[in-house]
Amino acid sequence: MPSHDFLSEFPTVDRPIFLNHASVAPLPLRSAQALERWLVQARCSVGTDWPQWAAASRRARANAATMLGCDRSEVAFVHNTTHGMLVVANSLAWRPGENVVTCEHEFPANIYPWKNLAARGVGLRRVAERDGRYDFDEIVSRIDERTRLVSVSMVQYSTGFRMPVERLGEFCRERGILFCIDGIQALGAMPVDVRKIGCDFFSSCGHKWLLGAEGFGALFVRREAMEMMNDSMTGWVGRATPADYDNTDQPLSGSARRFEEGGLAMALAVIFEKSTELLLEVGAEDIWRRIEALTDRIVEGVRGLGLEIISPRAEGETSGIVAFAKEGEDMALWHSELEKRGFILSCRRGWLRTSPHFYNQPEQIDALIEALREIRAMSL
Repeated sequence: MPSHDFLSEFPTVDRPIFLNHASVAPLPLRSAQALERWLVQARCSVGTDWPQWAAASRRARANAATMLGCDRSEVAFVHNTTHGMLVVANSLAWRPGENVVTCEHEFPANIYPWKNLAARGVGLRRVAERDGRYDFDEIVSRIDERTRLVSVSMVQYSTGFRMPVERLGEFCRERGILFCIDGIQALGAMPVDVRKIGCDFFSSCGHKWLLGAEGFGALFVRREAMEMMNDSMTGWVGRATPADYDNTDQPLSGSARRFEEGGLAMALAVIFEKSTELLLEVGAEDIWRRIEALTDRIVEGVRGLGLEIISPRAEGETSGIVAFAKEGEDMALWHSELEKRGFILSCRRGWLRTSPHFYNQPEQIDALIEALREIRAMSL
């Protein structure tokens, strides 16, 4: 159970009942206060507080590295998940005839960066979804000697299916295939260890489970993979001594910072630092246990109403997302009714999608189930 101090960080523990962290999450109180301080400093001190902001960005990088299980030198700040994927796609020396393997219903952030490579003769192979899942054997069956990279979401955005990333990581590593992960629906909701996964790249933005703001996220680049990437996505900040403005013949930074093309969005960095600080205080294991209990409660209640659970629920497949529907019903109408009653969730691919975080309360889940019971009884 989250402590009272943690609960006080969030204004949505009463109404509206926010169950939509797979979309855009509310800022914790400490993050909002950090932004307010930044605004005062930016208005009144005209940049003299920049060293404080730089220190916050360093702490933010350290926090991201801790959450990812990597060294801070392997973390680059990116504008969003797509930006991180574009860094990877545009920094590799592709050869015509190579291919990328991904999945059918990936979020577009994990499609367009690879689809754009068609002009360079690189193919894109998409594995079909079966009953809300992607089968490991079917994924690897699409991989051949010309596969340069496999890219999947650790958690699928619409069904909440958790991919077998460790098995895929091992498979790719044994064959010298690069492995990239869209991690936005996992990081902040469950423990993540990029070393254990064995991925080369892991991209995520801060505005979902990380409780940060849109426009600021983190990209993990494995040190060994960094050395095979070109400088097409680098800028002045990514050089060895970026403050030496008159020296434009510098080598690249020895860290993933080389992919930070220009000045950081400092206002967003101070938010990211405080939001990740909160999550680290709670602890990834405790966050995940809490989310597991809440999603189990949703599943039990929804099934009790005779609705269909879309999200795979076998061991190792679950996430913070629970999607469900009622056959023959327009769930967009149900979504509208829920909004009128003060519940914030999403409608994706024709079903309702809930995504509670650690601070949500069992009573909020019970209130959702009761609202669904009333809506089911209506003629929509």
